[in-house]
Amino acid sequence: MRQPFPVSELARIPLFSEIDTADLRLIAERVRTVTARKGEVLVEAGDLHRWFYFVRQGHVQLVVSAATAEQKVISLVSAGQTFGDALLFTGRPYPVSVIALSPVTLVAIPHEPVLRLAHHSPGFALRMAGGLAQRLHQLVSDVESYALHNGTQRVLAYLERLAGGGDDGPPLRYPVRVELPTDKGIIASRLSLKPETFSRVLRRLSDTGTLTVDGRRITLMRAPAAGQGLL
Repeated sequence: MRQPFPVSELARIPLFSEIDTADLRLIAERVRTVTARKGEVLVEAGDLHRWFYFVRQGHVQLVVSAATAEQKVISLVSAGQTFGDALLFTGRPYPVSVIALSPVTLVAIPHEPVLRLAHHSPGFALRMAGGLAQRLHQLVSDVESYALHNGTQRVLAYLERLAGGGDDGPPLRYPVRVELPTDKGIIASRLSLKPETFSRVLRRLSDTGTLTVDGRRITLMRAPAAGQGLL
């Protein structure tokens, strides 16, 4: 007989941190753990899943495919984040494919008990709405960046956000080190750049002393100088 998912662990997921134990127990009875190898497809675009996922360990990418077989990375999701929760309210198939960027462990959370909880707990429903609104804000920021910002500005904004700064974060205290969650080609796709453009931007920023690069480890040495984003 399958053991229920531990309620104490479910409570550590930010979305459920303030939910009563009795309600969590009803959800935990249906939760399951999913593991995957690097490169494994977890969800195919068009799949009708009645689950959303919390990434416990590792990284995944959300991608769309063109008729040319090219893939565009829409989002990178890391440990501590969720994906698929917006589909709770639409009942629609997944619009993207989800691929493991590393060995991953996911917590698969079924829609039905979560929707029941949202119906009788306004506070929980508001937290869910707040999380979705934050993600929409990020999506709008991404579209604005693709339309109005050049490659250097996109890379700098991404690295600052990775470091916990950016528009919605606190001012960064330099130097600050970040580690890219995956290879540079995937991050370039996420930023709507060609891989060679992404590498060229990093070299230019390194030459100006703005950052240093050691494989996937990047140290932001100082805030970009005025006009540096015009490189």
